[in-house]
Amino acid sequence: MLKIFKKANGSGNFGALFSNFSTIPACIILFVSVLGLSACSDMFEPTISEICQEQGEFCTDLNQDHQCRYEKAEIIRHRYYHQNEATDGHKYDLLLKFEDYLTCIEKAAHIEHKKIRDKEATRLKGVLTARKEIDRLSRETRQSADPYLSYYQWSRYGHEDALQRFMHYSRTGQVNDPELLVNLASIQVKDDLNATINTLYKALSLYPGSDEVDEEIYATLVTIGMEKENYRMAYVWAGVLANYNDKVNSSQQAALAQKFGLPADVLDDVTEDITSALDSGKFDAQALGLYRL
Repeated sequence: MLKIFKKANGSGNFGALFSNFSTIPACIILFVSVLGLSACSDMFEPTISEICQEQGEFCTDLNQDHQCRYEKAEIIRHRYYHQNEATDGHKYDLLLKFEDYLTCIEKAAHIEHKKIRDKEATRLKGVLTARKEIDRLSRETRQSADPYLSYYQWSRYGHEDALQRFMHYSRTGQVNDPELLVNLASIQVKDDLNATINTLYKALSLYPGSDEVDEEIYATLVTIGMEKENYRMAYVWAGVLANYNDKVNSSQQAALAQKFGLPADVLDDVTEDITSALDSGKFDAQALGLYRL
C-alpha cells in the first residue's frame, strides 16, 4: 500500500519535488503525481460512522453495540458501494457476508447481560436481520445464471437445476477464478479424482501468492493421493501442507515414507520446488513434473 508522505517545502504538488532536476521527464513527474492522488483518494472514503449518519438504512437493522464490528462493517460498506447496482453479481458476496455476520451475532446473542438488556435486544435484531436478508437474497437469486450464485443455490439448498447451470458454465472453459475452481473440485471429487486434481492444480496456478491459497486444497490433494494409492503424491502434498500450517504433524509424513519405502530426499526437493512456486505465484504442475509422481 502506498504511503502518504508529508508535503515537501510546504507544497502539495509532487512535481515540485523534482523541480530542481531538469533531466527527469515530465511524464515521470505526471506519473508520480497520479500515484499520489490515487493514494490520497483512499483518505476520502467515508467511514462507517459517516455512512450510517448519511444513510442510516444501511446500519439501523444491525446490532448497535460493539459486537461483530468487522462483519457488520463489511455489510454496511457493501450496501453502500453497491446500492445502485442492478445485476445479481454482487449478491453472492453479500450473502457470504451475512452468513459470516449471522455466525458471529448468534454467538454474541447468547451472551447474557443481566444489567444491560438493551444489548440482548440489539443483538437479537441483528440475528433476525441476517436471517431475513439471507432468505430474501436467496429467493431473489434462485434462478440466477451467475456461476457463483448457481453454486451457492446448490451448495446451500441442493437445487439440482442450479448445479446444472454451474456445471454448464464450468464446461465452457471460462472458469478462471480459484474460488470457483475449488467449488468445482468439491463436486468432481465424488466421481472423478483425476479431474479433481487437474482442477485444483489449475486453481493453484491462478493464485498470486501462497498467502491467498485455500489450505484445504493441500489437504484434499493429500487425501486424493492416499485414495489413489499414489503415496508419492500424498507425501509431497503433506509436506506442502506442513510448510504452511504449523499445526500439521510432520512426523506423519516420515511415517508415510518409511511404510511405503518412498525416496524422501527426492520428494522433499519436489516439495520445496512447489512451495517456492506457490510463494512466487508461478505454480505450474506440468513444469514441476507433478503428473510424474
